[in-house]
Amino acid sequence: MREAMSQLARRPLFRTALAATLAAACADAPTEPMALVVAAETEAALQVSRSLPTLPRLVQRLTASGALEPDAAEALASARSLWLDAEAAADPETARALRRDAITRAAPAVARALGPAGLAEVEAGLRRWVELAGAAVGGAELPGVAAALAAGRVRLGAAEAARRDGRLERAAALLLEAADRLRETTPRAVAQRLIHRAEEALAAERRRARPEAAADDVARRRAERLLHGAREALDAGDPVRAIRRAYYARQLLGSH
Repeated sequence: MREAMSQLARRPLFRTALAATLAAACADAPTEPMALVVAAETEAALQVSRSLPTLPRLVQRLTASGALEPDAAEALASARSLWLDAEAAADPETARALRRDAITRAAPAVARALGPAGLAEVEAGLRRWVELAGAAVGGAELPGVAAALAAGRVRLGAAEAARRDGRLERAAALLLEAADRLRETTPRAVAQRLIHRAEEALAAERRRARPEAAADDVARRRAERLLHGAREALDAGDPVRAIRRAYYARQLLGSH
């Protein structure tokens, strides 16, 4: 992993993100040795994921090009509407079903608009993200990231095979599915899952609390402050700081 990271660190984009993350970490780190720091490489890689070609971004890009045929534009608009419905759905299964419908509706128009070369470009962008995030995450305890990266790799492999066989609609659908899974590795998604897990750990700690355990009480109060800070950071549009604070909170709670 270190060899892969040293290669990545030589890339200008990665080096810039890493420097910014290290600077922020110095101001945010608690002093307790049990409060493990999220790897700076992990945070830097997560920062780079903001431009993944998800369905809404591809629809926006293709619509802005002005080159869509009317039926393709209508299909993409309908797919985007379904996607927004999925984002608003409270039930996860309903959300997944809506995203599947959106991808099915969008894939033919995306395939026609991008063609083999455009699909290959989208695939290459997703592979770059998988390479960067996979090398950076390593063994860091970021919930859901490893599974999402594995699912993304599988879909990208299938998309490449479909594209080479000339099955462009299938390739487009698989790329949209891959982007959807890889979206789970973006800073905001990771922060939300870390906060949720820290909240669960805090609730369990409160149930187990013993009045005579002063050290546990101190750790719990610090974790509460960190978790509050994580929510504030996420609301303020700083998911990387939210990741750091939620991670610290979870480590504190896990130490007692």
